Amino acid sequence: MTLVGLEAMVHALHENVDWPFWIFAVVSPAAVTATISIVLVRQIEANGQLAAQLLDMQTDLLIRADRDALTGVINRAAFYRDAAAYSDEAPACVLLADIDHFKAINDEHGHAAGDEALKLVASTLQAALRPDDLLGRVGGEEFAMLLCGLPFGLGMTIAERARGAIDALDFRSPEGEPIALSISVGVAPYRAGWSLDNALAQADAAMYGAKRSGRNRVHAAA
Repeated sequence: MTLVGLEAMVHALHENVDWPFWIFAVVSPAAVTATISIVLVRQIEANGQLAAQLLDMQTDLLIRADRDALTGVINRAAFYRDAAAYSDEAPACVLLADIDHFKAINDEHGHAAGDEALKLVASTLQAALRPDDLLGRVGGEEFAMLLCGLPFGLGMTIAERARGAIDALDFRSPEGEPIALSISVGVAPYRAGWSLDNALAQADAAMYGAKRSGRNRVHAAA
């Protein structure tokens, strides 16, 4: 009962009310209100924490959806989306790199060795690129790269540097047996507004030209 209600009852009944009842009438509503306020504040805080956790989970899922699970680089769909969105006025280059004799690595040394080769090539290519460049796994043993704002001649230089870094790797089977690891690379020019499919087709043709010429080399698109 509230203080106003208790006072109205006293006047209506013409009865005296002992002081404990007056204290209860004052303290009880305040205590209830304070308790409800505390509960509401805690609920708001809990809801805020839950919303933050859900946002983190959503962000993590989006990142995972764009990543190749084995190598950690972006997958084919993410590479095509991001490369096609290139809008810088400066020229760029697209590269296609394919691991040489990859089937033989799997057949002779097992799929575990093949997986390690893929991860090692991906990390080595990533180290050869700049932070703004794109690297994606677009096929079984094939990687695509977009070198942003880079003229064709420098793109060839970076491609050669990446090829040389992989050729110099000390790669071994789980049993410790040395395994030759190399890539063939095709390089094509690219600009904002150009067809990405056409540029990648040119890089692909150059890459197969490198393979026909003996592998472990870089070829420029014709």
